[in-house]
Amino acid sequence: MGIKRKLDAAWSDLGTDISECILRRLGFVDILRFKRACSWWFSVAESYTSSSWYRPCFQTPWLLLPPPDHQEEKADKGGERSSSLCFFNLDEKKAYRDVCLCGEVYEGRCVGSSHGWLVLLDKTANLIVFNPFSGARIQLVSLKEGGLKLLDDVDAFAGGKKYKDCRAFVSKVVLMSDHIGKKKNKDKDGVVLIYGVEGEGRHGTKMNRLAFCMFKDKDKYGRFIDLNGSQERYDDVICYDDVICAISSYGFVEVWDFSGSSPTKVMDMRSSLHHMKAIEFAKSSRQVCSWFHFYLVESCGELLSVVRVISDFVYVDVDGKSVRDRDGDNNKPKIRIYQTSMFYVFRFDLHQKEWVEMESLGDQIVFLGGNQSISLRAEDCPGCLNNSIYFTDSSWEEADENHSSGGHDMGYYNLGDRNVKPFYHSRCYKMKPAPIWVLPNPW
Repeated sequence: MGIKRKLDAAWSDLGTDISECILRRLGFVDILRFKRACSWWFSVAESYTSSSWYRPCFQTPWLLLPPPDHQEEKADKGGERSSSLCFFNLDEKKAYRDVCLCGEVYEGRCVGSSHGWLVLLDKTANLIVFNPFSGARIQLVSLKEGGLKLLDDVDAFAGGKKYKDCRAFVSKVVLMSDHIGKKKNKDKDGVVLIYGVEGEGRHGTKMNRLAFCMFKDKDKYGRFIDLNGSQERYDDVICYDDVICAISSYGFVEVWDFSGSSPTKVMDMRSSLHHMKAIEFAKSSRQVCSWFHFYLVESCGELLSVVRVISDFVYVDVDGKSVRDRDGDNNKPKIRIYQTSMFYVFRFDLHQKEWVEMESLGDQIVFLGGNQSISLRAEDCPGCLNNSIYFTDSSWEEADENHSSGGHDMGYYNLGDRNVKPFYHSRCYKMKPAPIWVLPNPW
């Protein structure tokens, strides 16, 4: 007599041991899909990825793209618009729409990305730290109630013609630790942000500040506290090894130590070599005008400063081909855009206390834009070219001000051949919100 098999057994009835055996054989994307199957599989996968024996494989950063309707394209042939998240995998050259546990990210503006977590700011100035892969989120105090000095008149300013809502006040937010909510890092959990107001256009005055907010418990938050930096305009900020480093739009760097009970400013690097180098390029360039954006990144234990040179507006036709001027000989419709043309990289020499230009990144790859800038080994980033800088658009205000373009300026720059090339092909020159790098992180 044969053995009868129960063919209608539910997959959700799999035991924990069998489920974890399956998970050990799955890649990152399949683990994310496993979690979406049912509540039981979600809890098993959460337990597995949170365990001490889980060793996640290195992932090339993914590109978070706006939904099709935010790219001024239809989501499908029926014309319906989608609000789902879309991640572009550089290694596989493939887009994923079925790996995120929550598609409501575009109810708020993404103002930061650190260690796999996104930082969202909604129209009412509420700040949310959100992991799109685990579904975890932390609600912080509203910026209006958090004690920030420059936001006292946020309602009045946001009601003006220049800005439609208070999200324009925050240019970047980064996390202060890489494992939010973990016991060993609880005292270091928090965020740092660059916030402030814009002047009249890109070349006008810009006044902003640095502030931080610590939260001692995963579900609690505190007030924002200004760092009172000496600069009037900041371009970037990073956190590593209990310090916060911020760089101004003139290349000056400030460093705060957070290892004690309160932050202490420990260094003020005022060497402007990297700024002068960019100015020299701008003067020798044939471009009508150029402007710069400064970034900081920790790479192999060293602090690097990266100078991004952006060519002022050029005109392209609908096929993406450059035309000489607004009129030209081409009768096709023309779009006014800006483009990144070059990068310079400097490392800070701790002994000489000065910046030294680097001709090569070696086997490192830098990813920068609206995210916390990161440097990774080329062998951990399949699909990417070593000695290169992969960048997304940081000129978020252009997407707000310019009706025809903004958020589109992305590609990679190799320090060997000194050329900018695309990694994501799109004929769309208006991408709002701008794409941003996300380092996949399941916990």
